[in-house]
This record gives sequence, C-alpha cells and structure tokens, in this order.
Amino acid sequence: MLMALPMAVLAAAVAAWVHPWPVGCAACWLAILAVPLAIVDAMTRRLPDPLTAAAFAGTAAFLVTAAAVDGRWTTLARSGAGAATVAAFFLVLALARPGSAGLGDAKLGLSIGALAAWFGWSVLLAALLASFLVAAGYGLWLLASRRARIGSSIPFGPFLLAGCLAAVLLASATASQW
Repeated sequence: MLMALPMAVLAAAVAAWVHPWPVGCAACWLAILAVPLAIVDAMTRRLPDPLTAAAFAGTAAFLVTAAAVDGRWTTLARSGAGAATVAAFFLVLALARPGSAGLGDAKLGLSIGALAAWFGWSVLLAALLASFLVAAGYGLWLLASRRARIGSSIPFGPFLLAGCLAAVLLASATASQW
C-alpha cells in the first residue's frame, strides 16, 4: 500500500505530459514499475528479473503499438537501437569492471534506452547524463555525511529510472509548448 501513492503520482505526471497515448502508456508502465524496482534495488542491490522483464515487455509493447498507430517505424527502430545501446553499455561495464554495474542495470537499460530513445538520441543522452550526475551527487553526499567511504557502491537502478523519467518528461513538456 505504501508504494501506491508514489506509483500514482509518477503515473499521473507522465500521463499528463507524454503523448501520443501509446507512448504515454509506455512511460506510465515504466513509471509504475520504477517504484518497486527502485525500492528493491535500494534495499537489496538487485534488480529482479521478473520486474526488469515486465518493464521491458510492457514498454516495448506500447512503443510497438505507437509505431503501428502513427506509422513511426523509424522512431521505433531508433528506440530499439537505444535499448540495445544502453543494455550493451551496462553489460560491457558489468563484465569489464565487476561491481561498477550489474547485469540488472543492463536489463533495465533495455527499458530506459527504448523509452528515452523514442524521443531522440539527445533525450537518451540527457537521461544517462542525469542518471550519472544525480548518482554522483548522492555519492558525494554519502561521503560528506560519512555514511559511505571511497570504494563503497550504491544501487544505480533508481538513478537510471529517475534520469530516464525526468528526461522524457522534460522532452514531452518542451514539445507540448510548441
């Protein structure tokens, strides 16, 4: 029950700004799943496969629907390329430097990359940049407050989700002004 309020608030914000409706549904789907994903990752430092799979399946299904409704197949191709790019980036990071990222981040990268890239490569880049900047700020705060030491790790999933949703909302709000 505690998760219902943040899920509803995120979904409402996304539904109000993200259009057309199938893309809004994709963003709402990811926003709703973002809450349990972030909580579980923060508590256990793991992103469960059932949640990351559900996030990607729903996001992809809604984006395919959006492409079919509006004939935006090139946008869907960019979305797929974005999903593959972000997932591959985190997979390489997880394999090359264990502990810097996990395979859950790579799986979550599929959803993050697909949704953000739907709006363009610059939105995908902004989502990733925001994720890393906010995570760095949080890490610095942990160090300054002596709640962590150099070499400590933090769960990155919540920052990936926040960065993606912020970039998508900003892109949608900017587009709706015109």
